[in-house]
Amino acid sequence: AFGADRLGRDVLSKAIKGAQVSIVVGLAAAVVATCLGTFLGALGGYFGGKADDVLEWVYNVFTSVPYILLLFALAALFKSGPLAHVLGNGVWTVVIILSLVGWTGIYRLVRAEYIKHRSREYVRAAEAIGASHLSRMFTHILPNISHVVLVQLSLHVVSFIKAEVILSFLGLGVPIDMVSWGTMLAESQTELILGKWWQLAAATVLMASFVTAFALLTDALR
Repeated sequence: AFGADRLGRDVLSKAIKGAQVSIVVGLAAAVVATCLGTFLGALGGYFGGKADDVLEWVYNVFTSVPYILLLFALAALFKSGPLAHVLGNGVWTVVIILSLVGWTGIYRLVRAEYIKHRSREYVRAAEAIGASHLSRMFTHILPNISHVVLVQLSLHVVSFIKAEVILSFLGLGVPIDMVSWGTMLAESQTELILGKWWQLAAATVLMASFVTAFALLTDALR
C-alpha cells in the first residue's frame, strides 16, 4: 500500500514493525516512570519532614533543566558516555532515559494527594487497628488516588512515544538498524530528495493515528 524504500523493503511492514518498537518503548517507559514517581511521591507526601525535603530537592534539580535539554543530555550520557558500555544501546536504554526524565510530573501530583489524604479519618482508622505505614500508604491511600495515577500513565505513554521518535530521529534513541517510527523518519530525509515521500507518509499516518487514539482514551479516563 505504501510501496518500498530505497533498499526494496516494504514500507507498510516497516511502519507496523516500527509501531511495535515505539509503542513498547512508550508503554514500558510510562509504567516505569509512573511507578517511580508514585513511590517517591507516596514517600514524600506521607512521611513529610526530612524525607520530603530531600525528595523535593531532587525534584527541583530535575525540573530546573528544560525537559528536552535534560532528555538530550541523558541520551548523550547513556549512548556515548561511560554508561554506554554498561547499559548497551538497545530499547531498554531508551526506556531508562525516558523514565528518569518523566517521573517528576506524577511525583508532584501523588505527593499532593498523599498530603491531603494522610490525615483523613479512614487512614487514622487504619492506624488505630494496627495497620503499618506501608499498608496505609499502598493498601488504603493508593486505591483512593488511583484515578490520578491512571490518567498520568496514559498521558506519559503519548509523551514518551513522541520523545522516542524525536530521539531516534536524531540518532539518540533506538539503534539505527532497528525499525521504529523515528528511524523511519530519519531515513525518509534522503528519500525526499529523490521524490520518495511514502515512507514519511506511512510513519506519520500510523504515529498520528495511535497518538490521537490514545489521547482520546486519556480524555475518556479523565
